[in-house]
Amino acid sequence: MSSQRRLQNRRKGATVVETAMVLLPILMLTFGIFEYGRFLMHLNMYNNAIREGCRYAVVNNTNSTVSTATKAVVDNYLGNELRNYKNLAVTLSGTHSGTATAVTDLAPGDFLTVTATTQYSLMNIVPFVTVPTLTLTRSVTMSCEGGT
Repeated sequence: MSSQRRLQNRRKGATVVETAMVLLPILMLTFGIFEYGRFLMHLNMYNNAIREGCRYAVVNNTNSTVSTATKAVVDNYLGNELRNYKNLAVTLSGTHSGTATAVTDLAPGDFLTVTATTQYSLMNIVPFVTVPTLTLTRSVTMSCEGGT
């Protein structure tokens, strides 16, 4: 009976080791799927924020503070999720008849482009492992409504 007991104890130890070996890749896959979904959600939110900023800029392009106001619109749209975006830079550019023009000099029908660049930091789940940051650059171009 004692040899049978030893075999059962060995088997329990082997089961624990096998479970740990299988559970680690499954947890990594699960957290990877979760983080990828979270990244796609933030990417969609980032695109929508830039689109809202461009909507604001095409209507208010004659305002002298349109650049800072557009950045404020993008920041407000991102809300609390702004902490995931490091060094967010929003730039405005315009074209009139195919040539670059100052945004405040655009006429109705000219194109205004809002470009945003940032560093997106992924969630760090595993301690002592550095997670890379991603550089996100997005542009939205719309036809200007305001102007001279």
